[in-house]
Amino acid sequence: MDRAGPNPLPSRRGVILGGAALLGAAVPLAGTARATAPPETGWVDVPVPPLTGQRPLLGIAAPDPWHVFAGGAENANQPDQRAVMLHRTPRGWTRAVLPEGLTIVNDVRARHAADAWALAAAAEAQERTDLLHWNGRRWTTVPGPAGERLYAIDLDRTGALWATGIGEGGTTVSVRRRHGPWTNTLTLPELHGLNAIAAGSRSDVWVGGMGESSTAPTPLWHFDGTDWTRVMWEGTTYAHWILQIEYVAPDDVWFYAIEQHPLFRPPTLHHWNGSAFTVHPLPERTAAAGEVRPRSVTGFLGSLASDGRGGVWLSYSFDPTYLLHFDGGSWTLVSPPVPTAAYSMARVPHTTTVWAGTQRGTVWRHSTRPSPRPQ
Repeated sequence: MDRAGPNPLPSRRGVILGGAALLGAAVPLAGTARATAPPETGWVDVPVPPLTGQRPLLGIAAPDPWHVFAGGAENANQPDQRAVMLHRTPRGWTRAVLPEGLTIVNDVRARHAADAWALAAAAEAQERTDLLHWNGRRWTTVPGPAGERLYAIDLDRTGALWATGIGEGGTTVSVRRRHGPWTNTLTLPELHGLNAIAAGSRSDVWVGGMGESSTAPTPLWHFDGTDWTRVMWEGTTYAHWILQIEYVAPDDVWFYAIEQHPLFRPPTLHHWNGSAFTVHPLPERTAAAGEVRPRSVTGFLGSLASDGRGGVWLSYSFDPTYLLHFDGGSWTLVSPPVPTAAYSMARVPHTTTVWAGTQRGTVWRHSTRPSPRPQ
């Protein structure tokens, strides 16, 4: 099984190693929902510069229809493991040069082709975690909040960079205005970290993570521009680990979470409509006679992206041979170009185009319209 490299940080789209002990082998899909068939078409494999060895792409961002950033690692779990960043422009795909000594890129965010951010780490993330910035010409290291190791990043619609991290005082959330200093906005005593963040605007930010115990309150917080409020995760006995938050609008926010249950139940999808949550169990797939279900990709917990039409795409670790699509009312099992896990997914703003970086170092694209430029 592919692993993402030594001691990576949690990614907003999937915690690559943090959940390895939590998940173990795959278990049957749970829940009452069932997927429709046959699988939808539309995902295509896009040629990219080849990577070597184990080569997970853990972060992907697509700020417009012609630019994509996909980061991860190659030769994972080998002495020569190194971080990689693939970059698509109207001229095609290239490999970007990254600062020396980094072994993995865990997350990528971009709202403009000349303004992208990434989180990367060395072999020991506790010793070196870099915040990287792309200015349209090169990637450079930018100082993060003093005394903190960053866990997750996001950009709000003004271009301000939000980050969660952990320091001596506990878990923190900080914001960096354009070209300005970091400002701490929240400090929590929890030490597990907030690995999920979604910033819609300066007055609409969500953060979540893993609780300190299975019965402690689920760590989910919302910022309204002035104050942080802890949002109660109701209706369950056990706490949930918030794996990813996908912000679409103030009344359209998706949460991909796993219950901290002793029987390791599969994750669930939750939707916030501006006033309340609804829960959408992931669908069951009936196994064919003699079929052997694939085991979960070690430590990979899933990836989530808006489809631009009111639904979401989901890559699910318990059965990586399919992608899941939820249209708001029903699920569809979709065959990807290759039966492997999509480690990262991101939608091009204001479109229905979704890009995915995979466990095998390849890139997929899904769109209801032909690409306006060459792949």
